Amino acid sequence: MPVVPGEAGEILEDRAPAHSDTRPVVLIVDDDAGIRDALRFALDESYAVLDAPHGRSALDIVRTERVDLVLLDILMPEVDGLEILQELKALEPDLPVIMLTAVKTVRTTVAAMKLGASDYVTKPFQEDELLAAIRQALEQRARRLGVPAERDRADRDARLPRTYRLLLVGGDPGWRATLAVVLARATSVETSATLMDGLNDMLRLRPTCVVLNVKRSTAEAGRFLGALNAQLPACPVLVVCDDVYLGTPSVWESLNIRGVLRPPVRFDDLLSRIGALLPPGNGLNGPWPRLGEFVGRTIAHLSQHYDQELTVESIAELTDISASHLAHLFRSEIGMSVRDYLTRVRVTIAQDLLAHTDDKLEAIATSLGFADTSHLAHVFQRITGRPPSAYRRSTR
Repeated sequence: MPVVPGEAGEILEDRAPAHSDTRPVVLIVDDDAGIRDALRFALDESYAVLDAPHGRSALDIVRTERVDLVLLDILMPEVDGLEILQELKALEPDLPVIMLTAVKTVRTTVAAMKLGASDYVTKPFQEDELLAAIRQALEQRARRLGVPAERDRADRDARLPRTYRLLLVGGDPGWRATLAVVLARATSVETSATLMDGLNDMLRLRPTCVVLNVKRSTAEAGRFLGALNAQLPACPVLVVCDDVYLGTPSVWESLNIRGVLRPPVRFDDLLSRIGALLPPGNGLNGPWPRLGEFVGRTIAHLSQHYDQELTVESIAELTDISASHLAHLFRSEIGMSVRDYLTRVRVTIAQDLLAHTDDKLEAIATSLGFADTSHLAHVFQRITGRPPSAYRRSTR
């Protein structure tokens, strides 16, 4: 039997293409050869079976061969199953993945389901239970798609509003909130605190532009950029990062990175760079913001001091301009008063904390400069249309 070299010198059997078999294709991913053999024996009658000893080879198989469902072990060496699940969902959002593990905990179950796992089976598995889970996952996928996956994806993209969709990932809460509020009149903006949240939001939002803010180039950042490029190859990326190794033209080109900005980056410069990346067309909801020196310095100050007691007069002193002149410029360039802008920044950060942390409402109110929880709740409902508790439930 012919062989081809695999990763790290291992030898893999040269398989026949999976599409030659009309049965559904199940990929088993487990570092235990005994488990792979047992699963193959259980599935071989009804399914075409592929297997991989680790996550990286599984990703290569999904990229090159037809796979209808994945059985994925959570506890594997080097890269665990949850991380591979995340990358599988970036490659094929509609691919059903059933998690396998010898230790079932609430934390890992919740994490797997949030990342898009279809089901969860505990080892040692019951054959009837496993087969039922596979059948159900494949039937759900067939009902959900109804048409081939590529056509479904194209139809879904065609149904999206023809407006720009900007995704901000990483950075501190004040940075994300500042950009989200300033750009709200012009385009749809969503923010993600972490790379994992960003990947999930990318799959849901399918943005037309991504701005990634990371302190340095890490393996996790590289995986995010790779998954983004695999899923949305035409989506331009702007990176804010102080890592000089990320700035090579060859890396930029392969990942559609249109620029790497070294912090600190002025907000007026960043807005200009983002605006230049947007594809031509009528995708804006309103005018693209253009900030002058005084307003730019003001929003930069508020992005770091949003939790303090601030007045237009005190901010004007910092920018060496009269309060009335600053108020006029701010409304002209941002479209709202300084007070309203600061309130919206605080509420945007509150939304971030409610969605991604378990912080108590009292702690959130204190950290954002609200008088108390009732003050935060009143302002939050006025801005978003619902109370903080309902917002938190909707994001979980």
